[in-house]
Amino acid sequence: MRFLLFSLGFAGALGAQAPLHILAVERKGPPPYEASDRVYRLDGGQNIGLRVGERLLVKRGGVAQAIGHFRVIEVRGDQCETRFEPLGSIHPMKGDLVLREELKLMPVAGALDADPLPTIPQPAALPEAPPREGLLFFLPQQSDLSPAGLKKLEAWVWDWGVEGRWAVQVPSAKALPAALQKRRAEALLAALRSLGVAQVRVETEPRTTEGKYDPAWIRHWE
Repeated sequence: MRFLLFSLGFAGALGAQAPLHILAVERKGPPPYEASDRVYRLDGGQNIGLRVGERLLVKRGGVAQAIGHFRVIEVRGDQCETRFEPLGSIHPMKGDLVLREELKLMPVAGALDADPLPTIPQPAALPEAPPREGLLFFLPQQSDLSPAGLKKLEAWVWDWGVEGRWAVQVPSAKALPAALQKRRAEALLAALRSLGVAQVRVETEPRTTEGKYDPAWIRHWE
């Protein structure tokens, strides 16, 4: 008799509102993704009176207790988007049922289809774009910037902006004493900092270009 009454009550609840189902899971925002970044799309929305902020119970067949709640974050005509609030270590899977408050006393059924939901793979990291570069020349045995060189620096900083990553490249060479190389790098660093560039690194890898004077490069990454 007690089972009959429970069944009748459950049937009335089902008549009022059927359980919802998970249609898809998406990951939003930039990588790396966390479990909290998953957004679950359900097959019910404005058509059944769901509201943003409403909490829905998530049940799995064969598990006596609810595995967690879905909190509604967006409602459309016949669908809604939710985020999962776990009550333990179990996460939603295809075949789980999503219940409104009037269905939270539904009886435990047999095991349902528990195939994991497919997830959108993380996008591959894009290769870094090559830097923009400007070329300067130093007179032999000189470390001071010429007025023309300083104007070039000012134009590059104006065009590229002070943000991003900056480097001065004063290549090593057999004919270039280490002390002179250091003074040239310091002159370029001081000039860039006077123009508002806060962080600049020094590169000394060997590199050549055509010309009779000693080259130096200014490099900038967005």
